[in-house]
Order: sequence, then structure tokens, then C-alpha cells
Amino acid sequence: MNAVDTSIRQVGRVLIRNHAGEVFLLRGKDPGEPNRPAFWFTPGGKIDAGETAQEAAARELREEVGILVEPAALGEVIGTEDVTYRFNGVSYRQSGVFFALRHENPRLHAEGLNALEAQTIDTGRWWSLAQIITSEETIYPAHLAEMLASLNKT
Repeated sequence: MNAVDTSIRQVGRVLIRNHAGEVFLLRGKDPGEPNRPAFWFTPGGKIDAGETAQEAAARELREEVGILVEPAALGEVIGTEDVTYRFNGVSYRQSGVFFALRHENPRLHAEGLNALEAQTIDTGRWWSLAQIITSEETIYPAHLAEMLASLNKT
């Protein structure tokens, strides 16, 4: 039987872009479903009690990719996402906000990951808009290409 989290999980996520307009994504696997294909996603995570979305996103950047940034430097929300998904045997409803940051050297920061993240995330890499559009791999959020295209126009 599948567990269900009936609360809405609030998250803050960041599109990290380099000078070429590529976005840095992390690759994860579901430890509860080891045969499920890997998926790619933007750094970020759950907004803890007392945190703003910017504060959560900045904290997650530090923990996941070793980037130290003041929350205000993330600026305004550039996109949103409301999804339902299953992970590690639990079904979730999630509402997310996205910020953008230019940075040239993110890296997977294994020391900052909690136990579940360490079981889930195994690498990160840069993706061009064309690679995202043509990829057969699972990439979250589903509308990442549209958000990145919009950002790359500015």
C-alpha cells in the first residue's frame, strides 16, 4: 500500500544558469523504486517552518550544490509549479516557486546532503535548452524548457 501525505509540500527551487544560458540539473533515483529510471531536477527543496521561499532556496543551494548566496540575491519568482508525484513510497502534492541565479561553478555537494538526498542524488550537469527539448530523459519541472527560454531572452 502506498502512503499519502495529504499536506501540500511547499518548495523553493532555483534555475542555476551559466554564461551560455545552460541550466544546472541534479540527477536522482527513487530509492523506494530502484528500477524506476533516473530523473533530472533543479536544486531546491522544502520550505521549513519560519522560512521564506527565497530562504529555503538559498539554504538548499548551499546544501546541494555548495553555493552561498543571500536569499535576496535570488530576486523575484520566475515561475511556479503545482504537481502530484510519488517518491520513496509516498504520494505528495507539491507547490513550488522558482528563482534564477547566474553561477558558473555549481557542483554536487555531497557533504550537505541529508541521508535520503544522499541515496537519491548521484550527479549534476549542465543542460542546454536544445538538450532539454530533445531529451528522452525525465526532467522536472515539465515546463523547464519554457522557463529557461524566457530567461535566456533577458
